[in-house]
Amino acid sequence: MTKKYTVLLLILMCFFLKALYGIEDRSIAIVGRRIIWNNDVKERAQIRGISYEKALLELIEEKLLIIQAKKENIPVSKEEIDARFNFIVDEWEKNGFDFIRFIRNNGLTVDQYKEILGEEIQKEKLISQKITAKIKLSPVEISKRMAQLPQEKQILLLRKVFDDSTSAESFVQDFKKNKKLAQEMEPTEWIEISRIDPNFLTELYSAGRENPIIRKQSGKFIVYVFAQELDNSPAERYKRAYQELRQEKFVKAYAEYLDSLAKNIPIKIFDQDIAKKFSVQ
Repeated sequence: MTKKYTVLLLILMCFFLKALYGIEDRSIAIVGRRIIWNNDVKERAQIRGISYEKALLELIEEKLLIIQAKKENIPVSKEEIDARFNFIVDEWEKNGFDFIRFIRNNGLTVDQYKEILGEEIQKEKLISQKITAKIKLSPVEISKRMAQLPQEKQILLLRKVFDDSTSAESFVQDFKKNKKLAQEMEPTEWIEISRIDPNFLTELYSAGRENPIIRKQSGKFIVYVFAQELDNSPAERYKRAYQELRQEKFVKAYAEYLDSLAKNIPIKIFDQDIAKKFSVQ
């Protein structure tokens, strides 16, 4: 499932969950002339597993971007919208679901959903034009960041501690049948291989990725899983340095751009306690 598909699925789930809250609603904020409804904030918070305040902030940011995109008449063609829509329909079909029936069952027409898609595409184009396209990285910046990155190969382990060997062995057997048990294990930091005992390292490599081993340490029995390996070749370090710097610059530029929009597009949060947290009155 692609990132875009996931985002659009979340949008749809917001409509679906409206039934859980009933039809009663109240406006919690207004950005420009666009109202943010309390139920929409609660739904987003539930779907994404974030706080109410974080969900509200995300919706405010989205409204700011969409309003600005419309102000600047960011063009979106029918072909672009249809292509995005057809992509979503195809993805749902691959997973055995009827997307069009889904949106109709939840009170949306195809045309209404395509309007949502159009705004989403406008927002993406605005971000690309105003932020992404303006990010520049110099060779000096990349070289400096590369110098800060580890040069040795690194590995990431998962670990779970047990008081006795029977419990550890039982977990290992269960893990072999159900790799989702990795969610119960604690990840280590990235470890340079030179810092790992050679015998332990050999044991990890012999077991292979995602295969558990047991080691006794300080009277405890620890199950380890070799989770990931990080190649720190010059090419990989360049790639990581570039991506890290670009992401840092994007986050900074994005925040600055939203701040500039908030100064020109009126925002009103009706709950004063929440408004204070955002410094919005």
